[in-house]
Amino acid sequence: MLQLLRRRDFALLWFGGLVSIAGDWVLRAALPYFVYQRTGSTVATAGMIVAELAPGVLLGLVAGVFVDRWDRKRVLVVGNLLEAAAVALLLLVPDGGWIGLVFVAAVIQASVAAFAMPAEGALLPTLVEAEDLVPANALNALNNRLGRLIGLPLGGTLLGLLGLRGVVVGDCLTFLVAAAMIGAIATPPATPPPDDAGAAEEARSAWASFWSEWRDGMRIVVHDRTVGILFVVLGLMTFGGTMLDPLNAPWVRDVLHQGPQVYAWLMTTHAASGIAGTLLIGGVGRSLTPRVLMGWGSVIAGLLLLVRFNIPSVALAFALSVPNGITSVASAVGVETLIQQTVRPEHRGRIFGALGASGALLSLLGAGVGGALAEVVGIVPMLSVAAGLVLVSGVVVLRAFRADRG
Repeated sequence: MLQLLRRRDFALLWFGGLVSIAGDWVLRAALPYFVYQRTGSTVATAGMIVAELAPGVLLGLVAGVFVDRWDRKRVLVVGNLLEAAAVALLLLVPDGGWIGLVFVAAVIQASVAAFAMPAEGALLPTLVEAEDLVPANALNALNNRLGRLIGLPLGGTLLGLLGLRGVVVGDCLTFLVAAAMIGAIATPPATPPPDDAGAAEEARSAWASFWSEWRDGMRIVVHDRTVGILFVVLGLMTFGGTMLDPLNAPWVRDVLHQGPQVYAWLMTTHAASGIAGTLLIGGVGRSLTPRVLMGWGSVIAGLLLLVRFNIPSVALAFALSVPNGITSVASAVGVETLIQQTVRPEHRGRIFGALGASGALLSLLGAGVGGALAEVVGIVPMLSVAAGLVLVSGVVVLRAFRADRG
């Protein structure tokens, strides 16, 4: 697998992606903590997360239509330069600058990323032979996890030592380096001629088809008890899980009374244990049913989160981040497998489409509601509610699906 990195063009794409992803996580480790430190508002922290999610919901479906008509390498190069420019806006925020620029930068960056992701996926097969696609994609998955593990602790450290400007300069540099590396890739020009009018028409058609399939999927949900239960469970998991996101930084700062370094290292620990979880679940997965993975994974995760958030201890927070990272993988694997086993083959596409749309909307609602209600009832009570929703989703799975059905 690693031999693919000896191929110049693939290596340029891979290392360029690694640098860019690491830069993304440098900012993600620092910005939520900075926003809460500056505003003291969980609503503002939630608003930043909503700003990062919303463009993907709106553009994710149609971006690939335009990418197929543009030069993919150019999309990635220009995309990295635009993301650098968007992040550079944050240089104006410290020392009393307008905090609203955080949301503007987040929306621009997420909008550009919605085009860059399909462009990278479409460019990769032109750089390796067909028989090397599986190891190439495996290397890309490794790339994403390495970028997270590099960027998270670096972001917290830079914020603690140099402030937000140090984080922003570091992130901008990663985008510029990535643009230079990808720009050096030798690829043939894009075959399809530019046809933006045709792309716009196809994008409108994609939207119409998407919402049509979503409506079809929801009809099945109404009439099929098993599928309906899955939607309820995934709704609870998604809503509760996303409620945690805007409250983690406030919890570290106001409950644990720690700085950005501890916040970043907690996220790093969770990410690293998630990698270990993939290896563990992959090894013992054959002996565990999807019901057990999803049900008990969510129950254990909810209980651990309740303990973690209600007993303010840094040592305990780090200790519980490890099993939480593993249970998150178990639940995700269980969800995918349970849907594949439960839903009839002719309905799977529509159900996955409906789940995607519903999950994206619930993610936005979860982040917004979590941040808003924390202002009223407090950070720890809302974190406890979110953990409780995760726990309840696991109980529903264990009770609704009999052990003999998996």
